[in-house]
Amino acid sequence: MSLSVKFYKPTDQKELDIRMSKEILEEQRRFFEFVKSYEHINEEGRLDLEAFCVNLSTCFNCDGVLDQSPQPREIFDLLIDILETKATGKEMSLWLQRQNLIDWSPEVAQVYPDGYRTYIHVAGLIHAAYTWIYHIGHSLMGISEPESPKKYFEWIPREWVFVHAFINGFHIKFSEFQKEIDRSSVGERGYSLFESLHKSISNDLSFEEASQEIKERDVAHRETIKRIEIAIDSGFNLEAITLQECLISNCLFNYLESLGIKAKGFSFQKLLKKSKDCFNDSSDLFNEVDSWRIKRNNAIHGFVESTLGSFSESQEKFDLFARGTALEGDALSKRVCEWYLEESVNFIPAEFPKSGRNLN
Repeated sequence: MSLSVKFYKPTDQKELDIRMSKEILEEQRRFFEFVKSYEHINEEGRLDLEAFCVNLSTCFNCDGVLDQSPQPREIFDLLIDILETKATGKEMSLWLQRQNLIDWSPEVAQVYPDGYRTYIHVAGLIHAAYTWIYHIGHSLMGISEPESPKKYFEWIPREWVFVHAFINGFHIKFSEFQKEIDRSSVGERGYSLFESLHKSISNDLSFEEASQEIKERDVAHRETIKRIEIAIDSGFNLEAITLQECLISNCLFNYLESLGIKAKGFSFQKLLKKSKDCFNDSSDLFNEVDSWRIKRNNAIHGFVESTLGSFSESQEKFDLFARGTALEGDALSKRVCEWYLEESVNFIPAEFPKSGRNLN
């Protein structure tokens, strides 16, 4: 009994071309999914330079512009040259590390022709990444530079879907990694470097001037927290509550200002409501502050009523209520300050506005 093997046999060249076109499109679709999820920077903060260059070259090919694109080695050498001009002392040995591939074989020679993998640490990329990507287009490819400043990979045309997805993915990953570094030290520093950058851009200040203003604000916040604690310990609960409202209001005001919302003259309630609407988070912090706001009102306005009472019991009840409100406000004001520090890292968005690129 003979074995019948079924396989596709095209009847003419046109049908073969159609089949090949479908296979190519499917292969490109799979590669595009790979590009969208590509890990440009690993968990240790390192970029695999050879893999980056080869995958970028493949993106140029998928966009049909391989003949216009630089060779992977040229992209590789460009970054190394930029890093060498930026490095001082022993920095280059920290920024660039080579890992010998024990299991290297001819099959991986296309990506790792020298038998090793080159890792570039984000500490070096911070000095070179934007310049590198910019000059891939404007120097290696000879694309004309813009007359006015634009984003550093604006040289990628709208129709280069693969190249844009790959470079934009790198931009997002790189920005997010920088934010994680900033976030990890923001508590100790007292402010976010991204907030300083945002303030510098928004108020036409130098980065140093913006940082100094934010440092001074952080000192004021810390001093206010100390005064609140002293006031509570001394029994001056209304003073503590008033300072807590000022501290929370300042954080909310700065948050709204970072979003371009002119919040000068907003009441405490309006600052809170507007911030809650803009933040769009499911946490209970804003709800807890709003509940405390009502207690704050009762404490401030209830002071007169308690002093007009006929019995000392009225004063004692008020003092107990005011102290409880002050203690709650102490915890909430610290949480709001922590929330603000955490959120200030996001004042500079990681992503540029969507450009509407797609595969269709």
